[in-house]
Amino acid sequence: MNQEARALERAHDVLSRAGYASRQVQPAGTGSQHHLFVVELDDGPMRLLRLPRTELVERLRPVLQAQAEAVLRSSRLLPTAHPIELLPSIDGPEASLEPILPGVRASDLRTDDGAGNDLSRICIELGRALASLHEIRKHEDTLTMIRTVEVDGATEPPCLIHGDAHLGNLLVEPDPQRGWKITGVIDWSFCAWGPPEADLVEMAICEAEPRPHLGRVFYQSYVDAGGLPPREAVFHEVLVRELRRRLSEHRQAQDMTVRDRWTRWLDALDRPGASATRVFAVGRDSGRHLT
Repeated sequence: MNQEARALERAHDVLSRAGYASRQVQPAGTGSQHHLFVVELDDGPMRLLRLPRTELVERLRPVLQAQAEAVLRSSRLLPTAHPIELLPSIDGPEASLEPILPGVRASDLRTDDGAGNDLSRICIELGRALASLHEIRKHEDTLTMIRTVEVDGATEPPCLIHGDAHLGNLLVEPDPQRGWKITGVIDWSFCAWGPPEADLVEMAICEAEPRPHLGRVFYQSYVDAGGLPPREAVFHEVLVRELRRRLSEHRQAQDMTVRDRWTRWLDALDRPGASATRVFAVGRDSGRHLT
């Protein structure tokens, strides 16, 4: 039995033990951490089953719990796949079941030569969405399963961060008033409590550095919606950390063009007086700063 067939068999078994009868279970993709299945239940709408790869189940159990919590906490501010139901085993959750959201991945529009204005409008919506998300703060009495990321210089209560915020994790559909609207913020696998700069770094790497015009409209929208301008030292630390991680681990780093670009960026950040936030054309004083 091949890997795909074994994963499908596991999916049926997990659903059965959770008490679900399904008409159909269809593979919807396999990533580095999860198998995905579209599930048609006997008594409800189609749902998405997220099944951790066998060798990662134990490590990903707390991740599943954190995702469910992050989606719940952010659901009043953002369109998310809420509620996420955790499917239990003896040792803890081993899969999750969530609604299927409408829309297409915003990143799919990059292949359309005429989508420049559309992508700009979508980045404006994403800036607003992240500004709203970062209003959710962790305090000393917060009961949580979500991990906390420590960064030097970030002394205020950490906010909820998506951890992988870019156009590939955004579902959108056309809107007659705004041009596009967000129908889903998906894949909360890297959610955490931490500095808002962490989400801005992800956008810097994925969108702003390769496509500066998208970075500018995203950043301006983020600040206009109440997001606070990034602190240079914190942004610099998180950016350097993430670029180094990607060079050593990220599968995209197998592309030598991407690897060379990231390496040159790191070299530039090591120079005296280098500004990490310049990737967003930061420089003017907006009058609002984190303290």
